[in-house]
Amino acid sequence: MEFAKYYKVTNKLNKLLEQKKVFSYTKDYCKDLFICEDTHIFWICRILEGYNEEYEKEDGKWLVERNKIDKYDFINFIEEKHKEKFIVKHRQDRDNIISSLEDNFVIENVILFDDDQGLENWDNYECESYEEAISVIDGGHGIIEEY
Repeated sequence: MEFAKYYKVTNKLNKLLEQKKVFSYTKDYCKDLFICEDTHIFWICRILEGYNEEYEKEDGKWLVERNKIDKYDFINFIEEKHKEKFIVKHRQDRDNIISSLEDNFVIENVILFDDDQGLENWDNYECESYEEAISVIDGGHGIIEEY
């Protein structure tokens, strides 16, 4: 994955929903889903239409939920889910393992990890429009559309 770039992965989420591989996400839970690889974590961002920061229904509001997934926890999840065993003695091992994985595999498993954790969030941000929500996620670095 390209470092510090958000990938719009809504289509991937919809495929996982069709395949019944996720149980916390539902068909209309979020308008769009985004994933970004950072130095020590993966960011996952969900855009919810019609909700304010208190999670109350409010027309015209858009809520950005952000969560961070530690890369060591991600490796542990892959080991458990796919019956793999990786040797991780330090950060470079962790980063080499993740960079050796196909982007599609990483994206799918970040979504599955997030789903498995019950769609927790680290913070949220209320927006007045979808465009503002995209701007909050993008941060000026651009978004890779529909991976």
